[in-house]
Amino acid sequence: MKVKHYIAAIGVCLLFWGITFCGMRGSFQRYPLKVSFAYFCNNPFYNKLGINPIFNIIKSAEYGNVGIPKELAAIDEQEAIAYVQRELGIVPTDTLNPIVRKGTSVQRIAGKPNVVLIFMESMTADNLEKKGTDGQYLTPYLRSLRDSSIWWSNCYSTGIHTNNGIVGVHYGFVPNFAKTIMDVNSDLYTGLPYYLQREGYETMAFVTGNPQYDNMNSFWRDNHIEEIYSLYDYPKEMQVNNFGVSDDYMFQWGLNKLNEKAATGRPFFASFLTVSNHGPYIVPEAYVGRADKPEEQIIAYADDALRQFVETAKQTDWGKNTLFVLVADHGATSQSMYEMVLSYNTIPVFLLYDGLEPQVIGKVSSQIDVWETVLSMLGINYENNCLGIDVLNESRRYAFFVSNEHLGVADGEFFWCYSINSKRECLYRIGSGENILVNEPERAGDMRRFGMNMLRVNLLAIEKKWTEPKKDKAWEE
Repeated sequence: MKVKHYIAAIGVCLLFWGITFCGMRGSFQRYPLKVSFAYFCNNPFYNKLGINPIFNIIKSAEYGNVGIPKELAAIDEQEAIAYVQRELGIVPTDTLNPIVRKGTSVQRIAGKPNVVLIFMESMTADNLEKKGTDGQYLTPYLRSLRDSSIWWSNCYSTGIHTNNGIVGVHYGFVPNFAKTIMDVNSDLYTGLPYYLQREGYETMAFVTGNPQYDNMNSFWRDNHIEEIYSLYDYPKEMQVNNFGVSDDYMFQWGLNKLNEKAATGRPFFASFLTVSNHGPYIVPEAYVGRADKPEEQIIAYADDALRQFVETAKQTDWGKNTLFVLVADHGATSQSMYEMVLSYNTIPVFLLYDGLEPQVIGKVSSQIDVWETVLSMLGINYENNCLGIDVLNESRRYAFFVSNEHLGVADGEFFWCYSINSKRECLYRIGSGENILVNEPERAGDMRRFGMNMLRVNLLAIEKKWTEPKKDKAWEE
């Protein structure tokens, strides 16, 4: 056979391979055809019938190959469970789930107020101290909330990605390091949307961009979010970059939608996921002069967009009866004095409601504590099947959290971290970059045991499906 015939044969093979791959992928868009696209009902099994099996088998295998690190796998399950039970004072009420217990319920807000949860993209706690070129703080609104809300001043995110924050805040779980926690094999969870829905709340979410990102569309719908408003609903001309519309437009559009929902008389739970404080930054002209760098200018814009939305909403009839929960999805990277970039996990949390007495929660807290605290404030009975607590009525010694390769444990004064890649272990007094591991062996050992056992049981709960809603209603009694 001549050389040109070989070349032609190779070309034909490549062509057919390309066509086959495109067919497997199912879409020429940024995201392949997956469950999020095929979603048409509330039954996950029926939805998955509409996707390409070959492509998703490959993706499932890809996700399935990411096991837990050997350091965690080496910890005996029963010993880890016993440690967690002692640490959190858990007396389990279900023989099949050793960490489940009846949640606290100390009502602070009467009736059934609406709940609006706002994820502040990359809003590290450090941003509250940053100043612009004029010497003024870049986040005047968030700083003002410290005196008019319940402010969690010592809180840590579960991870460093948006999907980590979504699961941490809504459902109370920490991810397996770099592995996404909202993959195609996503688990079913209870948490904030589940219990509010049981109380008669309508549940919804607003995102600026494509809901296929991070598998949000199917994950949220499988986990008790009834409606998702996204780039599919906004005018095309309002899209500013590949992450969709700007924060202020999503807030404006969402405010109109919430006005419609309020007219029905049914209480609602709404999650808003902002994204403007994520590169590529699109800085409105009015904020360019606030700082020298776009990554700082956008902080001023994000703060002001929040102010306009919350303060406008609070003037409406429904807004006067709404608990606003402002929490960062994660922090932001910065020049770090530590082995693990702590600013990526340090975040502010604010709980706002007219008539609620302001309070500073200085004790250590975590994103996984948000949903329990909110339900307790509303006086809603719930079953706690994760390692979070009601921070207004309970305490924890440490928070545990991860990055792509690190496990961290902190209490606001000391910070311990461990790299699963380099096996390097460090202990710091927060504010100092000196590794004092050899000087504080007992403290380091205590924090190590806490982090390793907590993460082991957290991941075990996901693996064993302890996260799923139970059919019996004993918790209501």
